[in-house]
Amino acid sequence: MSVATQIVDPQSASLALTLLQSKAGNRWGRAVEEMKTNRLHVSGDFPEFIVTNKSGVAYKVRLDLHGTGSCTCPDFQVRIAQEGRICKHIAAAAITALAPQVGVSSPANGNGTVKANGISSAEVAPLIFRIRRSVQTDGKAAVQVEVQARVTNDQEQDRETASYAYELLERLASQAAKNSAPSENMSRQFDSPSAATATPIKPRRVTTTSKTSPVPAVITKIDRMKTRQGESLFLKVDVGGETVRVFGRPEDLAECLEASGYDIPASEIEAGMELHLPCLVKLGQGNSGYKIIEEFLPEAAA
Repeated sequence: MSVATQIVDPQSASLALTLLQSKAGNRWGRAVEEMKTNRLHVSGDFPEFIVTNKSGVAYKVRLDLHGTGSCTCPDFQVRIAQEGRICKHIAAAAITALAPQVGVSSPANGNGTVKANGISSAEVAPLIFRIRRSVQTDGKAAVQVEVQARVTNDQEQDRETASYAYELLERLASQAAKNSAPSENMSRQFDSPSAATATPIKPRRVTTTSKTSPVPAVITKIDRMKTRQGESLFLKVDVGGETVRVFGRPEDLAECLEASGYDIPASEIEAGMELHLPCLVKLGQGNSGYKIIEEFLPEAAA
């Protein structure tokens, strides 16, 4: 069995890379960042690739030397293809396949550069800051509480991270004072308040895993309403003609959207956004008896 490999001409690759980067917008920088932090994995060779996200969902990407690309992810299929833009999966494939041909650097926005071999040269070891507190428990030896966070060189993001880190430290200190030691889950490292593993407040879910099969749904809108905790954002989801609301911070809602296959960062999430994004969901029942969404999944690509 023989395998034919298409040779990429550096001059054509340079033009294709420039065109794709112009279509990517902020998704280019996000692709670089997620590749560096192993949240996106690219396999294959020009022109066909498999790009796998942090949840293990794999999408097929195809590039050509005319500066176009296609992806099977819902974000590309449903939201942005008709607008002439590309998703971060196409950007990741282009960085992997074409950048080594022309030695192109990524945008100078703190997201690092791509060397000729396609490996990130900046921030190989990310800059970490640590804050610690000594907590006295029941007159015994003090417990050391520590929070770690990654510095991104994005001033606004780093201010948000620092604020969140100190808030988390207070929670850990309180937990340590009550239970003599912080729980393993609460004391884990986190990258930023927008990272899924760093968010202690999640959209409401039941404690047991649903064994039900996924059902079709449509994320119709992002809206806001008053709750006992104050103003809260939520995803409005249509499931078989019935509306289910999923509350959370912008970071939480962005995580749900990403699980559904749509790349809308927390910074862009706001009340009033009309979406109409098809997906699959697993339903459960909350303590109050209402239906809740336990899990979001991408709709199978057509």
